[in-house]
Amino acid sequence: MNTQELTDHEYALLESIYKHKESRPVRQRDLAKVVGISLGMTNVILRKLAQKGWVVIRRINSRNIQYAVTPSGIEQISKKSYLFLKRTVRNVVFYKDILDHLLAELKECGYRAVALVGKSDFDFVLAFLCQKHKLEFIEAQTASRLEGVKLVYAEDVAGPLSGMGENGSEEVYLHDILIGH
Repeated sequence: MNTQELTDHEYALLESIYKHKESRPVRQRDLAKVVGISLGMTNVILRKLAQKGWVVIRRINSRNIQYAVTPSGIEQISKKSYLFLKRTVRNVVFYKDILDHLLAELKECGYRAVALVGKSDFDFVLAFLCQKHKLEFIEAQTASRLEGVKLVYAEDVAGPLSGMGENGSEEVYLHDILIGH
C-alpha cells in the first residue's frame, strides 16, 4: 500500500478520472480544464499518479489515451475524502461551541431573537442553537421592525445593510467570531 500524501491536484485529477469512468474517455485537456492547471502540469501529474500505481494509462490509438483509476487510487480518493469529512465535522463542532457561547450571552443580555443577514454555511447551526437557547431565529427583513433582535452578519456580508441595526446594537459578524478563535 502506498502511504504517500495525495496532493490537492492529484486528488482532483483522480476524482475527475473516476467520475468519467462510465462516460466517454476523458482527455488530458479536459482534465486540465476541470482541475484548473496547465496541460503540461496535468501530464506530469498523470505520469506521477501512474508511477504511484493510482492510475492506469492505456493508449487506445495514436491520438487517444484512456485513463482508469486503480483500486489503490480509489483507496486514496476515499482516504482523502474521509480526512476532509473528519476535519469538517471537527470544525463544525468547534464553531458550534463558539456560537453556542455567543447565543447564551445574547439570551443573558435580554435578546429574544437572532436574525442572520446574508447567506452562511452556519445557518443551520444558528437555527439549532436558537431553539436550544429559546431565541427566535427570524428573517433579516423583519428584524429592523422588532425590538430585542440581534443582527448576525454572515461571512459574505461586509457591513451593515441600510435599514438594519437601527436599534443601536453592536453588530455581530460571523467572520470575526469564527476566524478570531
